[in-house]
Amino acid sequence: MDTESALRSGLTSTPKYIPVWYRYDKAGSIFNDRCLSDNTYYYFYSSEMYILTSNIKEILPNVSEVPHLVDMGSGNSEKTRGFIDSLLVNHDTVTYIPVDISKDFLADTSYQLSEIYGNKLLIKSIPGDYDVGIERLRDVTGLKIITWLGGGFQNQKYQDQIRRLQMLSEVMTDRCRLIVSLDITQEKEQVENAYLDPTGISADLYLNAITRLNREYGCDIKADSLRLGAEFTKSSVPEETSYVKLFGTSQHDQQHSIPGLGININLAKDERLYFHEGKGVSCKYTIDQIRTLASRAGIYLANYWTDNNKHVAVCYFSKGKI
Repeated sequence: MDTESALRSGLTSTPKYIPVWYRYDKAGSIFNDRCLSDNTYYYFYSSEMYILTSNIKEILPNVSEVPHLVDMGSGNSEKTRGFIDSLLVNHDTVTYIPVDISKDFLADTSYQLSEIYGNKLLIKSIPGDYDVGIERLRDVTGLKIITWLGGGFQNQKYQDQIRRLQMLSEVMTDRCRLIVSLDITQEKEQVENAYLDPTGISADLYLNAITRLNREYGCDIKADSLRLGAEFTKSSVPEETSYVKLFGTSQHDQQHSIPGLGININLAKDERLYFHEGKGVSCKYTIDQIRTLASRAGIYLANYWTDNNKHVAVCYFSKGKI
């Protein structure tokens, strides 16, 4: 589905929503980086970095063959730098394949990496969504280390998580590794503060979807007409995950024409406009739920590493049993 169709579908649905990926243009990517660095309530970033730094040698395979390093939802590539540096200890060059939906942000990051690593890093960028990136990987032969860091994987609908893991299994051999960071936090207050922090740093990221909608399609929704909210819903069954709802509650009755989409929308007082598709975003998992997810996708949870506070699990998935 193209961008206009996805937006039109979301804004005319019940309840109304804007797809989560729409907030990640170049400005949204910058806002996201600021959330990671400045939001002290967002535990995921520091926990993930601790795990990767402490366990990088065990996470990476010790092989003589030079692997292709794939980075799904690469962003600023900060976390993947540890993988690049470690691989360059044993190899003269590394082929790096970053996949990101923001073409401009991807180009900027690729240029910065080229300045740092020079000809030691062969960068083959793939601008586009996850499906585009995975399809392009069908042409990449040999050993692949596929990383999906920063929580991007868990922002998808559960069925899309299964579908894309299945797609990845089709481009993997038994020697490939899929490394995915997943949130295993189950405390309601911690989760809600992380995604809607009391300091308000994260607000610009969520509201960037509104800013972009106004700019690109001629809408005029005022950011202050929406009161941001976050709700954590916990699940205890292996077939479902816990998740977060992120939304703006309309402060009053409002009507808007969106000429670029050819639609009009009404937001009643106290009606929610969700900043994601599906029933929730940013899934939270138990280890049993991670195993169930892998099983449903036809892959295996070979190993995982956690931080001391049990906030994050960095998971190693394989195509075959280890």
